[in-house]
Amino acid sequence: MPESVNLLREFDDTIIEKLQESYSSRSKIDDLMGISISHEPFTHCIIQNLVSDQNFVNELSSEILSKLKYRQKNNDLYQFHQTQDLGKNKSKNLSKFRDQFLYGQFLEVLKKITNIDLSSTKIDVTSSKYEFSDYLLCHDDNINQDKHGRRIAFIYYLVPEDWSQNGSDGGNLDLFRVDENYEPVEIVKSLIPKRNSLAFFEVSDSSFHQVAQILSKNKTRLSINGWFHGPVNPRANKKIQLPPELKSYDSVEPDTFFDWITERYLKPLNQTGIQMKFSSSSEIKLNKFFHQEKYDQVNKALSSENVKWIRKGPYNRHNYEIADNQSLPVVVKELLKVLTSDFMGLTLSNMTGLALHPTVPKTRSDETDSDSYSEDDDEEPSEEIENQDDNEFSDSDSEILPELTTMSPSKRKLSESEENDGSKPCCSSSLNKKFKNDEDLNENGQKSDIQSNESEREYGNPKYNCEIRRWKPGSYTLITDDDDEIKKEALDLMVYFGCQNWHSGCGGNVSYIARDEDTELLTVNPEENCLALVFRDKETLRFTKFVNSRLTEMTSNGYFYEIYIVYYE
Repeated sequence: MPESVNLLREFDDTIIEKLQESYSSRSKIDDLMGISISHEPFTHCIIQNLVSDQNFVNELSSEILSKLKYRQKNNDLYQFHQTQDLGKNKSKNLSKFRDQFLYGQFLEVLKKITNIDLSSTKIDVTSSKYEFSDYLLCHDDNINQDKHGRRIAFIYYLVPEDWSQNGSDGGNLDLFRVDENYEPVEIVKSLIPKRNSLAFFEVSDSSFHQVAQILSKNKTRLSINGWFHGPVNPRANKKIQLPPELKSYDSVEPDTFFDWITERYLKPLNQTGIQMKFSSSSEIKLNKFFHQEKYDQVNKALSSENVKWIRKGPYNRHNYEIADNQSLPVVVKELLKVLTSDFMGLTLSNMTGLALHPTVPKTRSDETDSDSYSEDDDEEPSEEIENQDDNEFSDSDSEILPELTTMSPSKRKLSESEENDGSKPCCSSSLNKKFKNDEDLNENGQKSDIQSNESEREYGNPKYNCEIRRWKPGSYTLITDDDDEIKKEALDLMVYFGCQNWHSGCGGNVSYIARDEDTELLTVNPEENCLALVFRDKETLRFTKFVNSRLTEMTSNGYFYEIYIVYYE
């Protein structure tokens, strides 16, 4: 094909003037020779049959799939495959398309329509490939920090000719309405991909959009996409997100507490063994933590039609459902009371060494200094603990999650001394010294050094935040820089229900990563009757992976549930 041949459709002066008028006056165009412009929820334009030669379209898509190298992109926000920047790619058909679309005829048309001085040198362009269960979650594309940056986003679709126009193949470009604080609160329009069509929109604080999950198992959502750069608009002033209100522990009858927790986890010797393991990795999972009969009752109760579920947003932060506590069945309320009680706070203190009870002192700075850490702190539990009978705690009942050996950048030293057998005392035994006044007085009747040191310790005011969550296809949480929860050290507790047939392909597992790094430190998978504990410091972030459509094949009702509690010292 000769280089001089015009690949793109014609845009005569009449069409350009009408599009220019629509763009500036925010008037709608439904169909102007295959072109439409709408301004809700933000200005966007669809151009059908962008390339006039259908044979060239076929050659272009074939060349892209056969010659370009795609790499997987996978984090809290997305899962798909993408090429490197194609600005200098020398593939025959891609070069022709790029030169006319990005740097030639269409760029000049776009400048006239939008009245924006778009750059002819700074243009980002890649190719993206979405396959079954891939997605790109809610975002606004607005990463601009300078006066010049992303101004117009574009997507040129090379999907198959038979891509469903009723949405059954997925992959729609969903557009969100924002509230007064520029937070996306509702999908108000979905643009269905169509071969040889172009979608473009202006990047702003309100241009929130997403690529819906691909539902087709044998079709690929192929596109050429990127941004034209130009002078950017000033950022809007957004209100600061208020952190959740933290609560103090409730009281619960001892018999009620013991009715729920398996006996092996309440024995001091076993709690010492758990603390030793937790101290070396900052995470642990405790299998069969609850009495099975009680666990099964909650499992059944959470699926009751009487429970009221409320969606929690906004979409650029999270999308899942939380239970209205007033609608919870009695057995679920009782479990929550147990998990947020003084007894639970003390039990967690004993298992982790954290000050999660008012009688437990916070670890002093000189005790957590990395210079004072010894390799002895990583010793395995003594044989006395590991070789107990079936009624006692063993490795099969408490597993260090396999994906991580050290969670926190600096290891926490959780006790001052070790017993003769190499194990460390649990907090309850060390705290007993504070209440044995006779033992803490020296022969002159004065406070011993032990008691004087205890009086200098700092005691915390433990608080918690709790949610009962329902996860279904489309649910997720994202990492956000202004999330107050991630700015504090905390202990995460997770208990899952209705996840018997869950597998990692469904999504919904929790990932922990280091700030400013992509490497995953730890994954917590939903498991039946298993209590997961993870300590995270200020440099550790967490998110729940997008739950995809596979979940409907794994569960009877398309849901699984989680009790998530965050404890603060």
